[in-house]
Amino acid sequence: MKQLLLLLLSLPLCALVVTQKIEEGTLTQQQTFNATVSFNEKARLASESDGIITDIYFDEGDYVKRGSPLLQIDSQILNAKIEATEASIEEVKFSLEKVKLDFKRYETLLKQESVSRQQYDEFYFQKKQLEQKLLSLESSLKAQHIERSKKKLRAPFNGYISQRNVQIGEWVKEGSQVALLVNPDKVDILVHLPSGYLPSIFNNKTPMVLIGDKTYPAKLIGPLLSGDEKTRTFPLKLRLLPTEDRFFEGMQARISLQKSTQQNVLLLSRDAIIKRFGKDVVFIVKENKAAMIPVQIIGFEGNKVAVSSSELQIGDDVIIKGNERIRPDQEISQ
Repeated sequence: MKQLLLLLLSLPLCALVVTQKIEEGTLTQQQTFNATVSFNEKARLASESDGIITDIYFDEGDYVKRGSPLLQIDSQILNAKIEATEASIEEVKFSLEKVKLDFKRYETLLKQESVSRQQYDEFYFQKKQLEQKLLSLESSLKAQHIERSKKKLRAPFNGYISQRNVQIGEWVKEGSQVALLVNPDKVDILVHLPSGYLPSIFNNKTPMVLIGDKTYPAKLIGPLLSGDEKTRTFPLKLRLLPTEDRFFEGMQARISLQKSTQQNVLLLSRDAIIKRFGKDVVFIVKENKAAMIPVQIIGFEGNKVAVSSSELQIGDDVIIKGNERIRPDQEISQ
């Protein structure tokens, strides 16, 4: 009985495996780059006038439309100045109307030689002075109306208020920041690329951008022509095509780009590659026995891997299941 057991242990075991033919194919090398989401239309809104804030019509997170009022700065003193200027204009208009009537009479009298030229000139220049004064007052009134319009800050475009910097009753100076407004409909993607990948994206009319777990089409805006000397990369800007999804500035995005294409490479299943003695190897079936072949991985294409090896040929049966338990020269059953 003991001799029979030793005999059975000495017999070579026949391994049951699954194989697949090595194919010839084309490998497109791609690399994924990290990018950053940013908003193309973003404004740090500032006050165009000094004064105390009397009303605020927005809060952080609000959506505002272009032209809608955001806040009101006190304009009581300016309103009083406008009323005074308007009154002065009416007074000058009245005086000018009277002078014009007198001037017409003096024109007639001058023709009749009933008045001197000096008297006529005095009315002429008086009329001119009043006309210039009226013009000056009307220009001043126009400037005051423009100044008053700046007491009410309006949204320059549609967007969301992402930051509010003021409160009612607060004194603001001209140029001080009031709020941060962003337009979420114009989303840019900024990525820094090595120069070798720039032709790839220029040839791609609709590059795809991965944000989170969803892919979005984009269009190329162009390189920003100011590379990083340390990393030798170049900034490139893309813009997402219209989408109803919403993003946050600073979110991570990913872009996969093709660098090169290799023809006539050996393609086999990723499952065929295992590690033995710290090296990448595959097992092929040769004369019903397992042969261990070291390989060099070139790249990946879906669930396939492209390899290089002088000992492999197209059509070889490579083991894709059961190869972890295989020993070189072990008999194989498929």
